[in-house]
Amino acid sequence: MRSRVMVMARHQLLRAGLASLLQSRQDVELVAQAGDGQEGVRLAARLQPDVVLMDMQLPGLNSVDATQRILGTQANCRVICLAAEEPPQMLRAALQAGARGMISKDCSAEELMRAIEAVLQRQLYISPALADAAVIACFEAASAPSARDAFVRLTPKEREVVQLLAEGLATKQVASRLGLSYKTVATHREHVVAKLGLRGVADITRYAIREGLVRP
Repeated sequence: MRSRVMVMARHQLLRAGLASLLQSRQDVELVAQAGDGQEGVRLAARLQPDVVLMDMQLPGLNSVDATQRILGTQANCRVICLAAEEPPQMLRAALQAGARGMISKDCSAEELMRAIEAVLQRQLYISPALADAAVIACFEAASAPSARDAFVRLTPKEREVVQLLAEGLATKQVASRLGLSYKTVATHREHVVAKLGLRGVADITRYAIREGLVRP
């Protein structure tokens, strides 16, 4: 039986490269591609892929919360994160969210297929290039969690609001994107500012970049 795989990646070039590789395989069916986290969650709910290859740098909805949403409705799905230079707390949060694989974006095609095969067999696969960073991230979080860690201090909705504000959307636009009232989004923003001691959207943007929610 062919494994049904979906690709979620920010950049079209990465999506195209992964799609080309997967389509060349007789044992894999590429079921969908998504360019942002929100779109990917919707497609995964509809198409029920066996494996999701997920870029850790997704616009719209970060990879950690996207993983949680997908696995919340599809327990048999397996998420493999594609990492580059993410902060340690994001690697740790992705594993805690339920990702079963973590590989480097510059890994070989052979390693990618090994990772897919491993997670389909209910194994955890972490690329040797990322293993040390992932272990250190989990150890540091357990021993001394950061007081400003977005994946500890903020709720999923607060993270979503922070990411969209940092991506340049105004509060009204964030409200429209999330289907919330302007007042609700403004309240989330105020809670974030109060929790973290920030002073406005510029501080929120710098914080989101540091935590890995958005790229500079």
